[in-house]
Amino acid sequence: MERTPFLLRVRIGDMEVELGGEKSEVLSTLDDLDDIVEKIKGAFNEESKTKPVKIEKPEEEFDTVNYPKIERTSQCSDAVVGLLSTDWGKTPRAIGELREAMEANAIFFPKTTLSGVLVWLVKKGRLRRWKDKKRRYLYVVNKPEAD
Repeated sequence: MERTPFLLRVRIGDMEVELGGEKSEVLSTLDDLDDIVEKIKGAFNEESKTKPVKIEKPEEEFDTVNYPKIERTSQCSDAVVGLLSTDWGKTPRAIGELREAMEANAIFFPKTTLSGVLVWLVKKGRLRRWKDKKRRYLYVVNKPEAD
């Protein structure tokens, strides 16, 4: 049976060091951690004092996208068409953007449901879709051609 290597990652400011190997080897290297950190700091021309660094997860920044308000519905297709019928929907939108806009309106559907509904709406002719340069599908409401 193959053993998974033991990894230890240490971050000090902008620097990060990863130690890997057998668990016993990595743990024995920890005894020399102060010397190792001093050498690393010297290599990066940092202060020679070692201080414990508290790594905090940065607070999530709130997205400033203004999603359109749509009527509450239990039908995924109604929510999609409602979103894409607004000024916001005039710009072609990817499935992720549609899902975020639906969630902003407290309408929740699994991604698999949403993707199936999008395909169904395209087949019905209510939406148009195409792939962009990032190889993702973009969707807009299908406007009937003027005769």
